[in-house]
Formats: sequence, structure tokens, C-alpha cells
Amino acid sequence: MKRLWLVSLVCVLLTMSVVAAPFVENEDLTSATNPVLGGTLSLLLTDSPQSFLFYGTLDNNAYTVIGQTMTGLVELHPVTNAIRPGLAESWSTSADGKEVTFKLRDIKWSDGVPFTADDVIFTFENFIMNTVAKGNSVDRFTILDTTDGVKKPVKWVKVNDKTIKAVLPSPFGPFFMNLSHAYIYPKHKLESKIDKNRQDSVNELWLSNVSPKDIVANGPYRIASYVMDQKVVLEKNPHYWKVDRFGNKLPYFDKLEYLIVKDPEVRLAKFIAGEVDYLAITAKDFPMLKSKELAGGPFTVFKAQPTQPTPSPVHIAFNFDVTDPELKELFRNTEFRRAMEYLLDRGRIIDEVYNGLAIPGAGLVLPANKAFYNAKIEKIIRPYAPNKAKEILDKLGLKDKNKDGIRDFASGKKVEFTLTVQSSPQDYQDVALIFKEDLEKVGIKVNLQILDGTLVGNMFGAGNFEAGIRAFGNQPDLELRKAIWQPGTQLYYWHYSALDKDNLVAITKNMFDWEKRLYELFDQGSINIDPAKRKAIYDEVQEIYHDVLPVIFVSKGMNLTGASKSLGNVTQDKEGIVFFSTYTAFRKK
Repeated sequence: MKRLWLVSLVCVLLTMSVVAAPFVENEDLTSATNPVLGGTLSLLLTDSPQSFLFYGTLDNNAYTVIGQTMTGLVELHPVTNAIRPGLAESWSTSADGKEVTFKLRDIKWSDGVPFTADDVIFTFENFIMNTVAKGNSVDRFTILDTTDGVKKPVKWVKVNDKTIKAVLPSPFGPFFMNLSHAYIYPKHKLESKIDKNRQDSVNELWLSNVSPKDIVANGPYRIASYVMDQKVVLEKNPHYWKVDRFGNKLPYFDKLEYLIVKDPEVRLAKFIAGEVDYLAITAKDFPMLKSKELAGGPFTVFKAQPTQPTPSPVHIAFNFDVTDPELKELFRNTEFRRAMEYLLDRGRIIDEVYNGLAIPGAGLVLPANKAFYNAKIEKIIRPYAPNKAKEILDKLGLKDKNKDGIRDFASGKKVEFTLTVQSSPQDYQDVALIFKEDLEKVGIKVNLQILDGTLVGNMFGAGNFEAGIRAFGNQPDLELRKAIWQPGTQLYYWHYSALDKDNLVAITKNMFDWEKRLYELFDQGSINIDPAKRKAIYDEVQEIYHDVLPVIFVSKGMNLTGASKSLGNVTQDKEGIVFFSTYTAFRKK
């Protein structure tokens, strides 16, 4: 069995050629010898998708559906995250690492129109590198040119209809990993719908009111029908290019149906009733479902160490740009943030909030990620130690002068702030309550503000908060989270004064010294192609994050899922890796 997180292959592929071959899905996902063809696979969405254009939305439910209909030049193995051919069947890299030539598959879109190099160039020019497209990937394909120190975009050159060349300013280690997240869209369907006078018109394409007949796919499924707030039905793409090891065309199911169910209790009930085939399970529900399975229930419940982006690890952030001047000075003080970590009772949180089904921290890189995890951080992470927190707060001059149980600033004002958290999922609130309780025990007053998730996201995006709890998913390569963790980027929301929001460029003069170092390290990690050197770079990033604490990572839930026993090709290996893919699962007879 392949080891999880074979991310080092990304860099190795920069120096080798991949030989063209028919794409045959391997035994990892097609273990059954007699798969049944046909039928419907039923899954869930938590809300209605607002768009079917990956680059025109910031909607996770939309991404879930789009992930079944679209793919890129290369793709990640659905379990191991190893880079493998996608729409490009092979590629070769020049000796200097600056040119990558892709041979495209001789395939068709779901409507029968040939897929060509024009589709690739169209997608990059109009979506990926469009700075006003909501889901653009400009940062991922803008690379530092080491000859002059200027960041420049990757250039795409058409060689012929089935061959395209990427010209890079410098060798770029994460190039293939970034490409795996760059879905290619059809020029013949979308070019005429773009308003050339308005770059942001791309955000209005393929919205939820578009006819499914107008949407074409290059992935395993295409959209058949959509009823807002009820369901999205996908059907097998007749021109999909993968087969299993027995020669059967994939996917096995004729239809993939997403039921839209907003209420978590209703989602759970539908899974128990057998109306849904596969479900991500909460730690709260795991014991009950496991007992039902052991009692002969019609489903299998899986528990695995965290290996995937979701569930996203929770973190606590203090706004470095908060309007209150005393809080601003306090939040920018590294010793204060260290005191806050000493007040974070991760053990209690894991026991009470996650039923013991979580691991501490795990914010930047998962321990399972052998390519990039730095074990040194386990010695840096501060344990729950209220007395140490009190000592730090005392040294900072934050003392309870009037003996009312609340510490005071030198000015006499109480040390008090608002902790903002979204109303769902429930574990965010539970973490906030425990953290609030421990802070108030040492004399810091916390006002808990629980709001709708969309509102909270808008507040954080505008820098309009004092302290908050949020979560971002892990990825196999930190390059894929550069727009979050590198200072001076769009999602580095706790210090927006380090970003020129109008021009989306970093303002290094507004950064702390440790932030400047992080900024440099992320750029170095991008242009370096040596796996060992990239690991050393990201090792330092992890050490800075856990020492200086730009944010405080709380915990990461284990991978908890349930699958109907009627599904084939759903297994768990001895390392705990669960094998499930929508295009290789089937209904047993």
C-alpha cells in the first residue's frame, strides 16, 4: 500500500518525463473483482450550491459538486494525494525546470466536443488569472523570477491542439500540486458569455439558475438536474476517459444524487434510515452510530487519524489591527499570545467536545504528512498551565487593581474583549465556551458573540472583529495554503494592515520581523524544487507559527465516516486509510 502524502513526488516530477498510457484506475480503489454497473449513489450537501463555476464562487457545497464534474491537467489520487495524470496524459520538463510540455488526452467534453489546448489557455486567461474572479488562483501561478526578484505569471503556449507548454519564470516546486486544483473549463461553452468590458462578469456564469444542458463536464459525472434546496442529480459522463482494471468504463453508478439537507439531525436520520450511502460523522454522533453498527446496523463506521483537509482544524486569532489601542498593543504582544495558549485546555476540549476523537494542534501540517510534518513543534506547543499564564499576565502589568476579579490595563480600563464565533458547527461554540471559562478564571473578561457563519466570515474578511475562532483545512503542501498563512495575503485576516487590499500586494514595512521571515520562507518554498530543502523551509514556518503564535491551533478532528454496507469498493487498510471514491463505488447485488 502506498504511504499517505506522497507529496515529494511533486518535486520529483519536475525533473522527469511521464510516459503516456491509457488511464486505468488501480487496485486501491477497485478492489472488487465483480463490480456491479448502474444504479444511484446518494450523498448529502449542507446547502444549495450557488454556482457551477469553480472560479465564480466561494461556496464549499458548489465545490463538492464541481469536483465530480471537472478536473485539471493533473490530479491527486483520491486517497494518497499522489500526483498523477489527468487531462494531460503525459508531460516532460526541460533541463532547467522552466518549461513543462503537456500532451493532452484525445478526449471529448460530455457534449461530444473535442477537448483541446484552447480550453486550457481560455481557462487560465479568463478565470485562474482573473484577479476579480471570486475563486481565482493568481497567487498559485504567479512565481518569483530569481533573476530579477520580480513575481511573474506562468505563461501558457499552444504548440498544437493536443500539446501545450507552460513557461515558468523559475523552477517551481509546487507547480504540479497547484495544477491539481486548477479545473479546466470549456471555451466553446463560455467564451461567448463573457462580457469583455467587465472582468467580473465571469462571476455571473453558470449560476444555479442555468439549464443543466448548458453545462458540460470533463469529470466522471455531468449535471442532469437541480432543484434548489432539494437535490442536485448528476449522471454518468458518456465521454469520461477512465476505466477500471477489468476494462469497465467508470464511473460504475449511472447517477450521483446529492440531497440538500441543512439540518444536521435530519442528515443523520437519513443516513441511519439508509436514504444516504456515505456520510461524514461528527465526534458527538460517532459512539451512537458505532453501537448501532455493532448491533447489526446496515452501515459501517470508520475512524481514522486525520489525513484529509476536513474536518478543518480550529484556531483562535487575535486581531492585530483592532480599533481599541490598548487591545491592539496587547494582541500584538507575543508574550500575551503565549499566555493565551497556556490557558487553552486542549485535553478537556478533545474529551468534552470531540469525545476523544481529535488530536491537538495540527493546524499547518498533519502528523500523517510524512513529506512536510515537523515533529519539533510537539515540544514547542505549550500545555495547559494557568499558573504560567498568570505569571506572564502579571509581568505585562495586567493586574486586578480593584479586586473585582477582572484584570486592568495601566489606564484602569478592564482587560476585556469580544470573542466572535459562527453558530455552526457546534464544536466551534463549545471550544469558545471552554476557552472563555479558562480566561475568566485568570481575570480576563470575554464576551462571546455567536453569529451566522456568513456574517462571521464577512466580519473576519473585513478585519471587523477583536478575537475570533475559525478553521481552515489542511492541504498536502503548504503552497496550497500560502494565501492563508503567508503574511500580507487575502486570508491572513488577523493582520490586514500588512496587505494593500486594493492592489493585493504585501506591505512588508507593516510586518513584524518574524512575519517578514515567514513571507520570505513561503516564497522560497515556492521556487525551490529540492524536496529536502522545501521540507527544511516549511519546518521553519511551522516552528515560527507554534512559537510566535500568529494564531493558536486548537485541535483537528479525526476522519469519521459512515458507509452503507451495500456499497462495494469501500474499505479501510491497516494504516487506517479509508478508500472511497464516487466513481469506483458500486451497489452490491
